[in-house]
Amino acid sequence: MEPPQTSIGISEGLDRSFDFSEVFQLVKKSVKTSLGKRRTGLMLGLADLPEYIGAFHQMGSNFIVMNRSLLDQVTHLAKDRRYLNAYVFYTLLHEYLHTLGYVDEGEVRRLTRQICARVLGPDHPATRLAADGPAVVFPEITFQHHTELRSRRLPKFEIVREFEKEYKSYVA
Repeated sequence: MEPPQTSIGISEGLDRSFDFSEVFQLVKKSVKTSLGKRRTGLMLGLADLPEYIGAFHQMGSNFIVMNRSLLDQVTHLAKDRRYLNAYVFYTLLHEYLHTLGYVDEGEVRRLTRQICARVLGPDHPATRLAADGPAVVFPEITFQHHTELRSRRLPKFEIVREFEKEYKSYVA
């Protein structure tokens, strides 16, 4: 990894973000400056997933799917928008690394911690999420239902519109 440059731009941008697309642009910028890698053409879906899955990316697909019920809880528990955006940033960063071909979960967790600390600083809520997990930052989280994935098919999910605004269709 390159030495830290400045964390002010990403952190301030994250604090001012209002939607998934804005946060995701910061995730992509963070990965590009940290690892020199990027990918476009991704979509985001929200689905009710088993309690132990915060989000996932099915290898070979262009989808990231976030657990809607956990996101809803974080939305209600977050002290302010900074904490909500931190959760979204941390979750999307983790899954974005998977979309770039990082398969080993331990490596992805390590990279997520490193990138958060580098671009946001060691005391930012997203860095704390990456280091300690959502249950430490949001101890009030409860697992309200016990859905199980019984097949290898994707669960039904809602697609987040205009998630990746820089994506251009190959059809003119």
